Amino acid sequence: MPPLPLTTLLQTALPGISRGSRAVMHTLGCFNGELPPAAEVATLVGMRSRFQLARALRQDGLPPLEELSAWARVLYWLFQAEGTGASLHRLARRTQLDAATAYRLVRRVTRLRWTELRQIGLAAAVQRLRARCHVKPGTGRARSQSSAPASHLGQHPPPEPASRRCPPARPGHPAGTLTPGLPVDGAPFDVAIDPDGTAYITCVRAARLERVALEPFRSVGCVSTGPVPTRIVFNGAGTLAYVTNQFAEEVGVIDVERGEQVAAIGVPGHPLAAVLAPDDRTLFVTTNLDRLCAISLQTGKVRASTPVPQVCTEIALDATGHRLFVPTWKVGRILEVEASTLRVARHFDVGGRVQGVSLPSDGRTLFAANEDGWLDVIQLCNGARAARRQFGTAAFGVRVSPDDAVVYVTLLGAGQVVVLDRRSLQVVNRLHPGGQPRRIDFDASGQFALIANEAGWVDLVL
Repeated sequence: MPPLPLTTLLQTALPGISRGSRAVMHTLGCFNGELPPAAEVATLVGMRSRFQLARALRQDGLPPLEELSAWARVLYWLFQAEGTGASLHRLARRTQLDAATAYRLVRRVTRLRWTELRQIGLAAAVQRLRARCHVKPGTGRARSQSSAPASHLGQHPPPEPASRRCPPARPGHPAGTLTPGLPVDGAPFDVAIDPDGTAYITCVRAARLERVALEPFRSVGCVSTGPVPTRIVFNGAGTLAYVTNQFAEEVGVIDVERGEQVAAIGVPGHPLAAVLAPDDRTLFVTTNLDRLCAISLQTGKVRASTPVPQVCTEIALDATGHRLFVPTWKVGRILEVEASTLRVARHFDVGGRVQGVSLPSDGRTLFAANEDGWLDVIQLCNGARAARRQFGTAAFGVRVSPDDAVVYVTLLGAGQVVVLDRRSLQVVNRLHPGGQPRRIDFDASGQFALIANEAGWVDLVL
């Protein structure tokens, strides 16, 4: 997704605030200033209560949440008015707000009439917000970095490739029985199963990972993270996990044995997708500044990056570790990128809004789920599209089973998961979990599939 203009604007206006307050500003930017309940905002950014949130804003010299929200809404209106020429009356009506209320809100927040605010412009309005706050330059950013220093990575050096746990010699795939869903709060989005068979689910609205055992199927605790944890990957030994914490602008490092985030790696923008190189030494991450970054896990720093248009929350790496496949969402294109140099080697035009990509173990084909309602199969030897399977509804996540026999595709709007024969693309099963199924993972043996459902649960397939 592209960077949100209001989020960028608010961050530029208040560069010295702490990690928690930054996350609050990102939240207000994403809602265009429309204020969710304070308790909901606190949960989303990883705070215990609305009282802790209020203290954090006060310590950073910021106005109360309600006033910050009002400022965000006014700046959003001004940004839209300057970009489109729309009147305040029209902008207010878009959000079912009475025009008179909107005019009063502008006057109360800025001490100016709307016509006067339009005359001075957006830059001057941002200066007024900055003057309203009392942020001490540099203190917030320093506190943010010290909360989870990347230097802690040195205590957990990446294991040598020989330490990687091997999957069973003959993996399979689930028989296709859908069990009753396990409730998980916080809008589950991604799921990853570690080599020992414990699943971790990212809860984007709760700033935490839910830990789930597969046998028996139950919750076994949670891990606090930065705000809006989105994608999670494990190292080969299963000792560390890396989670993209969007609103913290960091990749969190999870010590699996201790069950906590022990470090954080700063990235430019909101980190979205992540995939780990086979040698566990490089983590590839996309961000909403439309960048693909290569992070050295030995130094805990971004060692290289390259621009990629319209990145989304997906990225895939072939088994050799040589080729990355990066969907470009609304551009309708998948980029093949050399992992060593981040050079774009070629691209595949599939149209629509490509979201999910997955490869079988032989690396010969690429499966791509498209929000415009289909699944593409691309032959990587020549880059040609071998097949397209239409669904008539938005396809989001896709995953090839460990034995390469079947392909799972989540149908977001229909609340279904379709299981396809990998070679013929014929439907061999259709699961009906309901809700909004997102990402999928299999355990190493292929006995289980786990599906994160944004409606508030995870589904286990046996």
